[in-house]
Amino acid sequence: MIVALHSAPKGSFKTPPPHSNDELEGFIQKAASLSFKAVQIGPLTNFVPLDGKRLRKVLDSLNMKRNVHVGGIYDAEKFALTEEGYATAKRQIHYGIRLCKEISSTLVSIHPPFFATPSKAKEGSWSKARTRFLELVEEEVDFASYNGIKIALESFCYHTFIFESLHDFARFTSKFPSEKLGVLLDIGHLYQIGIDLSEAVYLFKHRLLDIHVHDATLEKDFRKATHLPIGKGEINFPELISLLQEVKYDGWLTIEIRGTEKEIIESKRYLESLIAK
Repeated sequence: MIVALHSAPKGSFKTPPPHSNDELEGFIQKAASLSFKAVQIGPLTNFVPLDGKRLRKVLDSLNMKRNVHVGGIYDAEKFALTEEGYATAKRQIHYGIRLCKEISSTLVSIHPPFFATPSKAKEGSWSKARTRFLELVEEEVDFASYNGIKIALESFCYHTFIFESLHDFARFTSKFPSEKLGVLLDIGHLYQIGIDLSEAVYLFKHRLLDIHVHDATLEKDFRKATHLPIGKGEINFPELISLLQEVKYDGWLTIEIRGTEKEIIESKRYLESLIAK
């Protein structure tokens, strides 16, 4: 397993996203100075004129592994009912795949659509959003595969996303060959919503490509309960790492915490110490 740093932890940038080439290059250099060997570029929620070749040169010079995260949480109602909403989601995913190719990455991860107004999910938009998202993913996994890139779908599988449960999410991903569509498990959000992490790991062990790592509690407000430095929440990380080793997971552990530089370093070292054991 390789411990990576997500490029959106609080405090990494002085400005909100979207980030420029200069800011991303600074982040990559900072990650290297903290002894990270891998970074995740994202979330790409908006379009900025990133120079992928320039980013690749910096990544290569630091011998840094990399992947791309398209983190836009698409408005499921607009996605379902308007061509503009569908086109926006398609453009963002397509952009992420192209950036992967430019920076010599083989993995891009994406979010499923989300209902900003929960009641809308019961008014016919839910079924339409699922149908259109299946259509979109079918198109994009083929485009990604043609370019030698895998897509990982992030495990947002609860109210108010378009997937109702972990097994509903699994049924969707099973419609695709594992070599084309994998899974990014976000353990903090799964834990906060009450989903058994061991069940999730076993369910997706053959598709698991990345894990977003942050500690969490069971508090109802996800903003307070998630993206905590390791040790500030309730997740049993020794048990989790042991489980991942049991299923022979050898992919990414991407730190996605809101914390200080010291907390980021401590979280990294703790994960690496567990892996070494």
